[in-house]
This record gives sequence, structure tokens and C-alpha cells, in this order.
Amino acid sequence: MNTTSLMQGLGAIGLFPSRVFLPAFMTALLLRFGPDVPIIAHSGLLAHVQHHPTWFTHNITLIVLAALSILEIVAQKNPEARHLLQEFDSYLKSGLAFLTSLGVISTTDAAFANQTAHTASFIDYIVPMISALGTFKLSNVRRDVLLPLHEHVEGTHLDRLISWAEESWVVFGAFVLVIFPLLMLVLVAIAIGVVLLLRKRMAVLEERSRIACTHCGNLIYACAMACFSCRQPLEDPREVGWLGQSLPGPALNLKKHPYRLIEKRRCPLCATPLKSRAAHQTCAVCAQAVPGDEASTQAYVDYIGDRLPLILGVCFLFSLVPIIGLIAGAVYYRMELVLPFSQYLPFGRRFLLRWGIRLLFLVLVFFQLIPLLGGLVVPLMAFISYTAHRNAYQSLALAAPPSGLEIAAS
Repeated sequence: MNTTSLMQGLGAIGLFPSRVFLPAFMTALLLRFGPDVPIIAHSGLLAHVQHHPTWFTHNITLIVLAALSILEIVAQKNPEARHLLQEFDSYLKSGLAFLTSLGVISTTDAAFANQTAHTASFIDYIVPMISALGTFKLSNVRRDVLLPLHEHVEGTHLDRLISWAEESWVVFGAFVLVIFPLLMLVLVAIAIGVVLLLRKRMAVLEERSRIACTHCGNLIYACAMACFSCRQPLEDPREVGWLGQSLPGPALNLKKHPYRLIEKRRCPLCATPLKSRAAHQTCAVCAQAVPGDEASTQAYVDYIGDRLPLILGVCFLFSLVPIIGLIAGAVYYRMELVLPFSQYLPFGRRFLLRWGIRLLFLVLVFFQLIPLLGGLVVPLMAFISYTAHRNAYQSLALAAPPSGLEIAAS
């Protein structure tokens, strides 16, 4: 096993947590055709590549990896498919990292290539196992960091921008890893350090936001309406930020604060983050019904609807700017009017709504180029999206109204 393949196995830990198949495809592609490019033919791993294709650089392998990479890229642009992949992709990523590391060794190490699975020693598999284990660990860290961000920009152009950025990192990183393995190790170390620091910072901020209940002493979220254990109300719950975090200042409107918590997918009583996407659910910590009875459901809908006139006005201004205004307006109204409802809709309902509305928007986009008339496009898109998602949420939330606790509000 040569030194460069060892560095590749370690450097791959920085690529596979982002995608499953794309890093493997890019690595195999570069190993197969890189030696034919004069400028880079003797750089990095390419200096050790054998003259004949191995199983990892075989045509069939490249075709399969290319097809799977394309499917993965498409799936990552769809929120529903992305959520489905997140349930098990850590295992797939670690498995592909293991196979890719083996493939690189078999392509660059003639002695290993001549062995069979029965004669290869345990030492030959150390680097692939380290690559797989490191990928698995970092995949979970990445999920902890990006999941809250994806939850709040889901369905906007921002989530696609994040997706394209990760894929660009994989393509760039794979090239650097094959050509300049040592440089890639430095970049990966920096990237891993940043991700770990972000996760640690998020965990620290979350724990710091907890305070002791004045009645029972249990640690509770500072933005909660009441203690999860004794139900003692907080006198001055903190405001909730864009990502659902507790802010330093007090809540501006105590009466509407429970609905602000629901909007950020937190329990309206104890502020515990909600995991389910159901329109009607119960907090796992305090057993509070979310959003509550029929009156509470309607109050939440009205809370979001109250911002409609202002947002339509802002969208009108966005719509006056061709293309860029359309994108910015879509991001804005989706986060303010659509996400508060869509995050509580199940997979099937979200999928149908998204594609039904998207087909209609394809027609409306062309009208944005018409002077004056174009100013109505983004507000119309906002109103249609809001109405469709609001109605879908109401129909589900009121279908089986809970008989439990109502929202605790001051």
C-alpha cells in the first residue's frame, strides 16, 4: 500500500459525508482517464495507476456510478427525497467510502491487485475501515449541523444552493485528492474542524439557553411558556430566532409566543424541538398537543395569515426586478408563509402540492418579463402557495382534533 493511497483513504473522509456516489464516481473517473492528461499524468495517485483498468475503474463500474450519482444529485434537490435519504445514507456513505478506498488501493498498488480477498491481510483493510468509520462519524455530525438549516430554507432556492455547494465541494475535492493528496488532507482537516466547531457551538448555545424552573428546579428552555414537569409558567420567556434558537431578549408578544414556537417546530408549552412532520401530534416531553384544539389550530393559522398583506407588498417590490427579484421573492414568501404549514405536512401531501404549484408557476414566470404586469407575478405566486398549504394544513389538523391540553398562553 503506497503513501498516496493512504492519504486518499483519509482524505475521502471529507468528501463522502456530503454525498454517497459522487465522490466514488469522480475518483474512479480521474483514476481511469487522468493518466491520459499530460499535465497531471504523473501527479498524486495518477503516478501509481496501473496501465489496465481494475474493477474500480472498469467501464461498467463507471457507468453504474455515473447513473447513481445523477440520481443522487436530482434527489438532493427534492426535500422529500432528501429526508428519505437522511434516514440511512450514513451507512451507504461509509460503505462507499470503504469500497472506494479499496478500489484506489487496487488501482494504484500492483501487489494488492494481484491478491485475492482470501489472501489479502488484515492490514490491507485498515485504511478502508478507517475511511468508512470516519465517514460514518462525520456524516452524523454534518446531519446535526445542516438539518436545522435545511428545515428553515426547505423548498426555497437556498436549499438548492446549499446542495449545489456540497456537490461542487465533492467534485473539486475529489480532483484535489487524486492530484494533490497532501493538500486535500489539509483542506479536509480544516473543513472537519469547522463542522465540529459549529456542532459544538450549537450544542453549547442550546444548553446555555436552559434555565432552572423557579418552582421545581428542572432545567427548561428559556423560550418555553412553562416548565415541562410542574407546568410553572415562565414570567419572561425569551424570543425565538430564525433557526428556532432562544434569543437574549424577551418575547415581544406573550399571547402569540406559543404560535411562534409552533412556527419553529417547537412545543408551544415547553419549547422542546418537534421531530414529527404530522399536523396533529403530541410533544414527547410534556405531552402537550400541537397545535391543540380547533380554536388553537385556527389561532395558529390566523397568526401566519396576519403577515400576508405585508409580505404581498414586499413581494410586489421584488417582482419588479426581473429574474433576481423572482428568486429573492420566492425565498422570502416561502419562509414566511409556506414553511410554517408545509413542515407539518406528510411526504405525500407535500409532494403533490409542490409539483402541482410548480407547474402553475412555470406559466406565471413568463409574465414577469411584461412591464407592470410582471409586478403581480410574485405576489400571486405567494398567495397561491400560502392558500394551498394553509388549506392542506387545516384539513389535516382539524380532521381529528385532540382532546388533550390546550396551548398554554399568557
